[in-house]
Amino acid sequence: MIRPPRLRPGDVVRVIAPSGPVPREAFEAGLAVLSARYRVLYDDGVFARQGYLAGSDDRRLAELVAALADAESGAIFMARGGYGLMRILPFLDPAALAARPRPLVGFSDGTALLGFAARACLTAVHGPVLTQLGNLSGDDQRALFRVLEEPGPGPLLGGLDELMPGRARGRLLGGNLEVFSRLVGTPYLPDVDGAILFFEDLSERPYRVDRLITYLDLAGVFGRASGVIIGDFSSCREPEATRAGSPTAEEVLVERLGRLAIPVVLGGAFGHGTRNVALPYGAACELDTQTGTLVALEGAVS
Repeated sequence: MIRPPRLRPGDVVRVIAPSGPVPREAFEAGLAVLSARYRVLYDDGVFARQGYLAGSDDRRLAELVAALADAESGAIFMARGGYGLMRILPFLDPAALAARPRPLVGFSDGTALLGFAARACLTAVHGPVLTQLGNLSGDDQRALFRVLEEPGPGPLLGGLDELMPGRARGRLLGGNLEVFSRLVGTPYLPDVDGAILFFEDLSERPYRVDRLITYLDLAGVFGRASGVIIGDFSSCREPEATRAGSPTAEEVLVERLGRLAIPVVLGGAFGHGTRNVALPYGAACELDTQTGTLVALEGAVS
């Protein structure tokens, strides 16, 4: 894997909106946090709106391509998730990522771009988008800066709850369960052989969580992986009128993943909720269910 150069306080970072429309108030809150550490560049195109997209495909693609070609910026941050990145993946050149490596930071719909980077053998950062950053704790904000600025190994997650015991080593891949599952069968799924997979999601009903996990299993994804980490599944419940008798999303995850013959843990502090610890996407890591820890064996940056 190619690890991009580390960031330093005061470096230039660029913010883009390759997915859904960006709410200005949440953007400004995240911008205040990011600007206190780095020099942040963006243009008003990030506030474009075309239905459920942050402007047209042409606008979002041009912005991303320009950011990848920008010699000044040391990292690229996604303004928010939503939907839209998969529409422009076919028009991205993997060589453009490798030609000028720099950390790509995002999650949720950003899973598509992180997976694209991993497919191109480039590590990235699964971490808060700008519209989430201002609402996170100081600890989670500092965790993001550590992943961006410290190239060495170190602890990532603790307090994980063992579901299936064991220890696993592998590249850390995954992200949003819905988006990652949509990469299966496309040219954009990263190589999951021996990977430690991690998943989170938002507002998926329990039967849909079941279907997504079952689909990955039927597609052979879990059979190729070395371990699984489950993070936050915010608001993943049935509507009130149909909730009686339905299993919860957590019960579905326990039942489905408890059948696997690889280490599985729950309780990862990442996702759409109140926690989102930054993780080195594509980097070598070790999962130990007995100690309930995930440790990076290498950083996301060099």
